Amino acid sequence: MIEQGEIVFCNLTIIKKGKKEKINKVVYKEVDGLYKGDRVVDIEIISRLGFENRTKGYDIGTKSDEKRNNITGVYE
Repeated sequence: MIEQGEIVFCNLTIIKKGKKEKINKVVYKEVDGLYKGDRVVDIEIISRLGFENRTKGYDIGTKSDEKRNNITGVYE
């Protein structure tokens, strides 16, 4: 089984309009047991890709005090 919110590369078996249908090689994120509005019956995992990045912050950049050489462009 996969954890809630985990992203996997897999083959899915879904129920679409009352019929079972197999979809090969898709990227799927487990949220509510649905894939594009259709109920997921079986998941055959090919590889686990991980989780979505949860950080919402930004890094603060700092200006460099070093001077560049006018001819070569190398920091001095």
